[in-house]
Amino acid sequence: MHGDDMLSRFEHSQRGAGGIEPLDHYVLIEPVDDETETNAGLIIPASAESACHSGVVVAVGDDVHGVAPGDKVLYPRGAGFEIRLSGEPKRLVGRRELIARIAD
Repeated sequence: MHGDDMLSRFEHSQRGAGGIEPLDHYVLIEPVDDETETNAGLIIPASAESACHSGVVVAVGDDVHGVAPGDKVLYPRGAGFEIRLSGEPKRLVGRRELIARIAD
């Protein structure tokens, strides 16, 4: 099987969130690019210089506790692995790398 064929099959898979199902302690996150302000007034900057980024949990592995799909979370810049699903950026991050859950 050629690499392009394998990639095509991977991208078109319907398992999990957009073709990927995190294993074990991993969390799939959809990064949020814009500045976010929570109801409590916490402002989360989107600048590249920021020490942390925010995103929405898309899927979680079986060993993940404390976060669920739909939760907004903070994670350190450079944490985990950057991947693209259907051209959209996602981040696969270990649960222990998450800093906080953002309550709205």
